[in-house]
Amino acid sequence: MKSETLLVTGGRGFIGSSVVQHLLMCNRKVHVFGPMSPVQLPDGATETIGSIEDSQLVDKVISLYRPKQVLHFASFSTGSVGLTRSGEMDPERMLSVNVVGFQNLLNTCVAYGIERVVWTSSTVVLGRANSAVERCDERAPRLPLTNYGMSKLLAEDLADFYRRRHGLEVVGLRIPLVLGPGLWYQGAAAPLNQLAMQAMKLEGGSCSVPSGIFDAMHVKDIGALIEKLINHSAQLSPIYNVAGFTTSYSEIGRCLTDLVSSFQPQLKEFTPEITYPLVSQAMLENDTGWRHRLTLKDILQDICIEHKKNFHEH
Repeated sequence: MKSETLLVTGGRGFIGSSVVQHLLMCNRKVHVFGPMSPVQLPDGATETIGSIEDSQLVDKVISLYRPKQVLHFASFSTGSVGLTRSGEMDPERMLSVNVVGFQNLLNTCVAYGIERVVWTSSTVVLGRANSAVERCDERAPRLPLTNYGMSKLLAEDLADFYRRRHGLEVVGLRIPLVLGPGLWYQGAAAPLNQLAMQAMKLEGGSCSVPSGIFDAMHVKDIGALIEKLINHSAQLSPIYNVAGFTTSYSEIGRCLTDLVSSFQPQLKEFTPEITYPLVSQAMLENDTGWRHRLTLKDILQDICIEHKKNFHEH
């Protein structure tokens, strides 16, 4: 096992726990810091329960474990409603966690000479798409339309400030819609989980889904991306767009029919209030050589396997 410990905030979240599992499989020592969650702590990781809003506890954890790199996935969420709805319900707390808490973490990283901080922003910072097919690069204007998007924009500016003023290498990833097994909250991916459940139960009935195409990726691919970044010897850019692959709910329906031949989904499309732009991940690929490995079919197979297992257990 590699000797240095990686500190992972939000390591019990949907994305964070998947990254922790990947790192443990790569023989990494991992310490998780964050609140309690329905997600079980992966075997092999150690943990401190708390919030990044608590600057003294952040200092205590980093001083104790002395990581060289910190992976930051903590984000405000209340219950199972998802990140965007959580931000609309309690914008003050979202700012407290996503911005002030992030600043606490960065201050402590500067104080203890942390080499690199990798964190997750979101493509929602870009706001509404101007084109259904045009891809935005990292220079595109950021015009968020939700409290969650606004908090990520402020966090991006905060990260850039600490990079310029303190020389702290802070690397942000604007991730798309992340899908896969273990998604316990009802956010933007809720229609996919509903369709997968219908497919496993061979239930009829319609499912309301947003129209149009969107970028997405398998949650397991984020672990591979993080491993690539923490092993990267050269300095990385302040922010990277991550596109994964592009899909639609009509394609998801067809793929589910291929997997479960007797299932015929009835999709009822609606125009979403906000259609987010597609992004280009050319800079990420050029700098690191990373590309997604897992496909839409892999996502749906893994989700269906999870639902099938849950049926048998209950």
